[in-house]
Order: sequence, then structure tokens, then C-alpha cells
Amino acid sequence: MLRVNGKFNISGEVACGDKSISHRALILASIAEGNSVIRNLSVCQDVLSTAKCLRALGAEINIENGVAYVTPIKKANNGVILDCGNSGTTARLLAGLVAGLGVRAKFTGDETLVKRPMERVLKPLEKMGAKFKRYKNGLFESCGGSLLGSEIVAEVNSAQVKSAVLIAGLFAAGVTVYCEKLPTRNHTELMLYGCGADIKSDGLNISVSRSTLKSLNLTVPNDSSSVAYLIALSLLAGKNTSFDNVLLNERRLGFFNVLKRCGANLLIHNNRVEHGENVGSVSVFKSELKPLYASIQDVCDAIDELPVLSAIALAIRGEHRFCNVSELRYKESDRINAIVRTAEKCGQTARMEGEDLIIISNGNLCDNPLFKSFGDHRMAMSQIVLALYCGGGSVDDAPFNVSFPNFLKCLGVAPLRLGVVGENVNSSKSPLLMNYLSSKVNVCCSYEPVNLSCETSDEKLLAVIKSFDGLNVTMPFKVRVAKLLRAEIGFVNTIGKNIIPQSTDGYGIVKALRAHGIEFKDKKLWIVGAGGAAETCVDELLKYGCEMEIFNRTQSGADALAKKYGLKNKITAPYGVLSFVPVCEFERKLVLPDSVEFVFSADYKSDGGLKKQAMNRGIDFIDGLEMLFYQGAKSFSVWTGTPVQDDFNGFLNFANGFV
Repeated sequence: MLRVNGKFNISGEVACGDKSISHRALILASIAEGNSVIRNLSVCQDVLSTAKCLRALGAEINIENGVAYVTPIKKANNGVILDCGNSGTTARLLAGLVAGLGVRAKFTGDETLVKRPMERVLKPLEKMGAKFKRYKNGLFESCGGSLLGSEIVAEVNSAQVKSAVLIAGLFAAGVTVYCEKLPTRNHTELMLYGCGADIKSDGLNISVSRSTLKSLNLTVPNDSSSVAYLIALSLLAGKNTSFDNVLLNERRLGFFNVLKRCGANLLIHNNRVEHGENVGSVSVFKSELKPLYASIQDVCDAIDELPVLSAIALAIRGEHRFCNVSELRYKESDRINAIVRTAEKCGQTARMEGEDLIIISNGNLCDNPLFKSFGDHRMAMSQIVLALYCGGGSVDDAPFNVSFPNFLKCLGVAPLRLGVVGENVNSSKSPLLMNYLSSKVNVCCSYEPVNLSCETSDEKLLAVIKSFDGLNVTMPFKVRVAKLLRAEIGFVNTIGKNIIPQSTDGYGIVKALRAHGIEFKDKKLWIVGAGGAAETCVDELLKYGCEMEIFNRTQSGADALAKKYGLKNKITAPYGVLSFVPVCEFERKLVLPDSVEFVFSADYKSDGGLKKQAMNRGIDFIDGLEMLFYQGAKSFSVWTGTPVQDDFNGFLNFANGFV
């Protein structure tokens, strides 16, 4: 989760090497003669995935402070696994490279990549003689094959498919010709030409023959797709800003062309050619924007910028049209669906009309929009632009590192970094809770789950702790972290920079009970469980004179906790039961005495036996989500030094709106 509060300061000092060129530079350097140096390399996750795969194939690649030093492949490794991560560019371009090298390699990737279409690149490579094996629950495997030059007619407008074919053509016997219907990004052709490849182009038809490449010594220009977000916010906020060393390749100008047509006051100047690419400066001035229109060619030239163009459209009154955008369905997410959902969160309308995307806006966006990025980096960055323009808002997931690692720095946004660490915290409600709390007090912060194995070393655990401004600690680390930080108490759930390690669990339990009007002082209670949360409860309720008996799946655990706190009495008629165990056979078989007036269960994820008994008897049941809310509110207040209102119902309403 990332929440921004509307404060930003866009920096013109941008250093974000172009992602498309960075991929291609690493690949060609890995098959060139001699060592290469690539400066201002994009160090985003996608490019690092390409570097990792090239190393697996036999290249030596060292990256230091944005400079890559590449020693090419001498003899390609056979039978390797190429983990492409989230990067479609990596998978598709390396399919062409591996086909050319003639080695066996299994391609894998994350859950989003394996859903993206790969037939578009495998079929033309197979026409050249490459052999591939497909997998139902993965990507594919190259199985060698001798390549022959062929004529490949594009079935989709894709620079990635074209690049894969041209790279494979470097190894094929004869001439390979790729025929496009619409011109797509030509970075591969320009770089091949600069490396001395035998390549020719008449615009739509590109031919390449077997070639030996010269090494590279180049500086990558800044990524126009990344700078686009900064330009968008500058235009919406009426800020005058300039950006230098921006890639201005003719096939990357769709974003600028669409904006100029709608009245954007953009000045492109200081034009020059570096390593075959057009590079220059872009200055943005306050503008009166009209409805946006993107032709088929504009869409082809601005395919990666369509999410941020749609964000601009949502802020501008009128009807906006983007033609032939069906390719957006096959990106890191279904971006058409994501744009439609984004429009809804802004109180506007987006819909498909045939192959065209139509956005209709009244220009008045909702306050405090709550966005879902669908795990898509370009959607997330576009939504942050909108949230800043709206004066505050949030996105549920912010994977900026995929393409633009210093995105927030370039925006002048420095969120407080908060999180929760545990063994399995992906389903934690805490990110949603912190989103709500930060919105109430207008704090800019991120909150992320960190999954660590219980076998994680102390060194790694401490490194994680030091990387955050504040952390919630959950099982199985509460006691261990307390020891590592030499806390005064034996278990902690709230730690951070310049604060005393502490537990807010007990506070959360007491607040939840009081919110239900339960008088627990001096009462007799059953405590179910003997872990850290149960111990916190015992420690807290002893302050209120409560008598308690411990019940646990293992009697030794119950006895140890009882002994530690001097709990000796057997309680046959408890006033209430507080459970800190997950739903299990032990929990289901526990029978509530007739004396019980309330049941509290820390497990808010499912219905257990104790909850069913309480519901059947009509007695108070307190869900663990309330405890989470109150202890989380206390943690947030400790981290930020900001008091927050205890409004559990407000949080529930907020959570229902985040669908």
C-alpha cells in the first residue's frame, strides 16, 4: 500500500535509462566481439531479469552505479533455466537469442508473465526452424533447431516480436525479412546498425543477415515512458518543468503527439543524435488541455504511455478516444479493465466502443481515490499521478521497481516506510488499515508485508528491521525480535526508528472489549492459547485484576505460561473466553460453560467453534479484526507521533469501498 497526501516537488534532474534500449544493449553486448560498457542503464527489475538470464547463458555482466560492464558469451551454456520475472521483453527477446544460439533453455516467470501471450513470438521463430516446447503452467522451453532466413509477416504490431526475429536472424543461414503492417519501435534496428550488423530497412520491411557485432560503448538516454508520468503531473498541476537527455525516437513520440494535439504546451529542444537515437530536452509549460484523441499509429507509438494518457483524460472535461487499444489486454494486467476501474474510482466513465477506448469525464475527480493497480507498475504510477493531483489518495500495490525505481524520488515524494513482518502475512489486513489511518491524518506512507521464514538468520532479520521506519512484528518473530533489540518486555509487535520496542496487542484487546461495553475488571476468564498474543493478553489483563486459566493444544505450553505469570486457579465458571488459536479440532471441541457472557477470538479469517457457540447462545462475540484495528491505530500513532481517532466502523466503511 502507498498513500500520498498531495504534496510533491517534481525534479527535472531525472536519471532513468530507457528500459527498451537497456534490454537490447545488454543482449547485443552479450553476443558482440569484445567487452562493452553501457552507461545510465535502467536498473529496474525487468532489465535486471534480462541481465540475470544472460549471465545464466554465459555472459559476464557487472552493474555498478548504473554502468554495466559486459563480457560476451564465449560458449553458450546448455540446459539452463531462464527466470524472466515479470518481464515480457526479457522472455520474448531472449526467445530469439536462444533460438539463434541453438541451446536448450527453459523459460519461467512470475504468475503474471506466464499468463501473457507467447505464441506471437514462438510461431515466427518456429517458421525459421527453431523448436519449442510449451507448458500449461509456465512459459516454454527452447529445444534447438537450425535457423534459415525466412520472410516473416507481422500478425501483431509488436516491437518485441520483431526484435526476437531480427536477433535470431543474426544466426540464420540466408536473409531474414520482417514485414510490419505499422511501424513499431526501431531500437533494435538502430542498435544493430550501430554494431555493424548486415541490416537494411525501407520503413516497414527490415532484412538482416548473419553478422558479427562490434562491442558497445554507449550512454542510454532517459526513458521517455518514465518521464511521461512527470510530464503528466506537471501539466495537470500547472507546473513549468524541464527534463534533459530524453529519448525522442520517432516511434516513441506518440505520447507527445497526443498531448500537443489536445493543447499541451510542450517544447522539444536541444535535439541531437546519440548512438543512432534522437535525444533532446522537453520543457512543459502551463496549458489549457482539450479532450484527447489517439489514432491507431499514436496508440502503437504510445502503447506503454496509454495508462498515463488515460489518467490525464480523466482529469480533463470532455469525451476522449483512444483507437484500437485491444493490445492493452495483454500487458502486465488487462489494462483496459484496469483503466475502467480507475475511472470508476475517480467518479468518471471509461468503456470500450468496438476496439476503441472511450473516456468521458466532467473534470471533477473524487476526493481521496482508493486505487487498485492489479500489480501493474504502469497503472500504479498513473494512479499515483491522479492521487497527487486530487490532493491525496492511495494505491494498493506499488511495484515501481519493475520499470522506474526512482519514481517517487523524481516526484519529490518521500513516504514513511512502514510494514509488517511475519512468516505468512500476504493476507494481512494491516495494509488496508494503515491506508485508512494515514488518510484520516493526511500522512504520506507506504505499508508492505514482508514474509520471512522462521529459519531466517538474525543478520537478515535485523537488516529488514533497519530498512523500515516502522514495523509490526507478528508470529513467529515477536519474542525473537524482542531479544534481538534487547527490549524491556519479552515480546514486541511494534518497533521502529527512535521508538521503544513495545507491544500494542494488549491495548487492542482492552479497547475492543470496552468498545462492546464489556466489564472485564476483576473477572474470571479463560485464555485459549499459549503463544505471544495469548501472553500479551495475560500480561495486560493482570493489570485489571483478572483471574485466568490457560487452555492450549499442548498442556506443557499452558503450564509454562501459567507458571510464568503465577496463574494457579482452576476456573469452572468463567465470565468470558479469549481465544488466540487458529480454527482447529482443539478449538472446535472446547465447550463454553453456561457462565460465559462474551467470547473474543483473535482469528478474524474464518468461523470457528467458539464463534458458532457464541452466536447460537446470543452472547457477545468480538472479532479479532477489532483488536487488529485498535492495536494498529496505536502502532501508527507511535510511528507518526500523530493521534488517531478510534473509529472502527469508519474503517469497515473504508474497507468496503476498497473493492
